[in-house]
Amino acid sequence: MFEINKNYTREFIHSVCGGSKQAFLPARNGKVVAACLRMDLNPQAPDIIICDGSASARAAGRTLAGQRDAIPVFVKMEVDLFRFVGLFAVSESLTAPLDCAPYARNTGFTSGQVSRVLKMKRC
Repeated sequence: MFEINKNYTREFIHSVCGGSKQAFLPARNGKVVAACLRMDLNPQAPDIIICDGSASARAAGRTLAGQRDAIPVFVKMEVDLFRFVGLFAVSESLTAPLDCAPYARNTGFTSGQVSRVLKMKRC
């Protein structure tokens, strides 16, 4: 499917996984099918995924938190180029503001904008 450390376009990721070409956690048939992360918003990726307070990010984070299956995780390298870093599954989901606040540091979000922190484990 995907090779570790190889770069892929969002179009190719979409053709393999489905879901939205714009969402950072694209979903199909009620499941998150991949993670496409920006390092400025997720500096600890792929181990930590930060969800902001927007309705779409809250919904995607909630969906992924309930999944057991691993998903392919990609880190954005440049415009429309994402590096595959492996298959990961959620190991822990944090939603309490005090638990999430430390993870907001060095991101583009304030602690008040973070709705969920997903701790991921490599599969």
